[in-house]
Amino acid sequence: MTPLQPLLQARPTDPFVRWVVRDFIPDQLAVDGHNIAWIWGGRASGEVWATALGEDPERAAALIVRLAAEHAIDGITVPEDAFAYLPASLQSPDHGHWSFWVLDPSQVAAGPSDAVELALDDARIAPLLEHSTSAHVFPGDPKLVRWAGVLDGDRLVSVAGQTMEPTGAAHIVSVCTDPKVRGRGLARQACARIIRSAITDGTPMIVLEMYAANDAGRQTYSALGFTEVGRYRSGL
Repeated sequence: MTPLQPLLQARPTDPFVRWVVRDFIPDQLAVDGHNIAWIWGGRASGEVWATALGEDPERAAALIVRLAAEHAIDGITVPEDAFAYLPASLQSPDHGHWSFWVLDPSQVAAGPSDAVELALDDARIAPLLEHSTSAHVFPGDPKLVRWAGVLDGDRLVSVAGQTMEPTGAAHIVSVCTDPKVRGRGLARQACARIIRSAITDGTPMIVLEMYAANDAGRQTYSALGFTEVGRYRSGL
C-alpha cells in the first residue's frame, strides 16, 4: 500500500488528493465516508496543518475538530463551505480564500507564446516578484524546475515559475506581471511557455492555485484550458 492509499481509497477521484497531497502522516487520519481529514507537516517553518476534504461541509469540519482535539496543530485548510461550521477557535481571522485548478495535457489550448525560458537564477525575477502578493516560490528555491518570462528589450515584464509534485504533476507558481503592462495577456504567454515545456517533459497533469477573487487570473487560466476543481479556506 502506498502512503497515500488511505486518502485515495476515501476520495479516489479527488484531483487535490491525486496530484498534490504530500507529507501525509498515516496514523493521523480521520475518515467519515467520503469526508476525510489528516495532519501533515514538513514545512521549513515547522508548522503542522490539518486538512479536510469532502462534499458534506458539516462532517468535514467535524473531522478537523476531532483532529484538533487529539493533536497540536498550527493551521487548517477546509473546503470553502466547511469554514462556517468550524468553532470560532479554529476560524482564522486572516484566512486565505483560494482555488485549485488542473489542466490535462491532452486538452491543452495554449497557443503561440512570445515568452522565453529564463535561467533559474536570473537576477530580474526577484525584483519583478516584489509586485506580487501571492508569490511563494522565488529564485533559489530547490523545488524550481524552470522559469518563463516575457521580455521588453532586456526588461523582464512578466514571469511564471514551475515546480514538480512528487506525483509528476507540473505546478505553476509565482505568476506576476509588471503593473505598468498588465492587461495585455503577458501572464498567459509566460504560462503557455511553462505548459508546453512541461508537456515536453511528459507531465501527466498541470496544476496551480490562486486567490479565489483573482478575476484576472481566472480569465488567464480559463483561456489556457484550466478547470477550477475546488475552493478552500486556509489559515493559521
